[in-house]
Amino acid sequence: MKLALIHPQIIRSTAVETFIIEFAKRLAAAGHELTYITSLTTPEIGAAMPGRWELLPRLRGSATMRMWHFNRLAQRAAAEAQVDLTIGFGRTCLQNIHRNGTGCHRLYGNLLPLWQRWSLKHLYELHLERRLYTGKETKQFVTSSARVAAQLQGIYGTDGDRFRILPPPVETQLFKPAENRANVRELLCRKLQTDPTKPVLLFVSLSHRRRGLEPLLEAMQTIDATLWIAGKSLSPALREKIKRLGIAPRIRAVPVTSNLVELYQSADWFVHPTQYDAFSNTVLQSMACGTPGIVSVMDGAVDQIRNGENGFMLYHPQQAAELAQRIQEALDLGETQRAAMSQAAHATVLPLTWERHMTEWAELIDA
Repeated sequence: MKLALIHPQIIRSTAVETFIIEFAKRLAAAGHELTYITSLTTPEIGAAMPGRWELLPRLRGSATMRMWHFNRLAQRAAAEAQVDLTIGFGRTCLQNIHRNGTGCHRLYGNLLPLWQRWSLKHLYELHLERRLYTGKETKQFVTSSARVAAQLQGIYGTDGDRFRILPPPVETQLFKPAENRANVRELLCRKLQTDPTKPVLLFVSLSHRRRGLEPLLEAMQTIDATLWIAGKSLSPALREKIKRLGIAPRIRAVPVTSNLVELYQSADWFVHPTQYDAFSNTVLQSMACGTPGIVSVMDGAVDQIRNGENGFMLYHPQQAAELAQRIQEALDLGETQRAAMSQAAHATVLPLTWERHMTEWAELIDA
């Protein structure tokens, strides 16, 4: 079948773009003819991905104008591509299938500072989202979680029959429990100069404010455990807060270049008090490594959590007291109980392979 994949840029930048690259390779391996409608890629990706490239002009300057320009040109390019099916991934309003990898922008926008909520870019994104979900051009919507699908249906009144839930795949050959967890954990604790006898909590984020680091730091005042913070560097304000709270000896900032698999395998609990996420890959990755999570219900990944069985749900992620209570509940489990929860978390993720994901997409494409 001839397919067109539509996104403003196809580079290794966001989780959406990383998904597109792997997705395209697997579509081509399945025998599909691909056309990429985009404004930006790299020579490396262009040479590695099979198919034809339709590179549209990319405006300089205003991000709002770039969105408007790409949406306008992509509609024309899709109509002229002579393909059987078009699949969009971003702020485009005309495609046969749209895969939503970012969630509901209207809900996410409520977390932005007031000045950003009234920015032209944000208002235009809201306009495009409303057009997408209230219009009739796109026949099918793919979301990673039932939670995001329900949010979009509730806000825009979109017919539920137009939604298909496909959780993201996990590289379970990479993300898996350590063969000798005790040794891996002890070596990493020594490397990070933390006490290996204390429980280890892991927080992974490139957006500390949205992912809830501040209430987590406040919760740490009453928690006898070590917290590893992986990802974005800590700002001077956050470092000062850690010092002021008196928790600096139990906090370690880990560079973004660190081996995430090793961190997942070594931590006792993954803590994810996000204010909003469509579906965080980090939740599934940690579970695949056998590390159960304390996961905010504001993340679509909570669809995979069975409270008290393979992890814990966090209902009010911005409330430090509830966060501390939930963490303490996890830490109070005996090692046998934690090990059982670890096994359950790992087993939950095992079926979420790329092979299964592509089989479900094949059904959708052929429908």
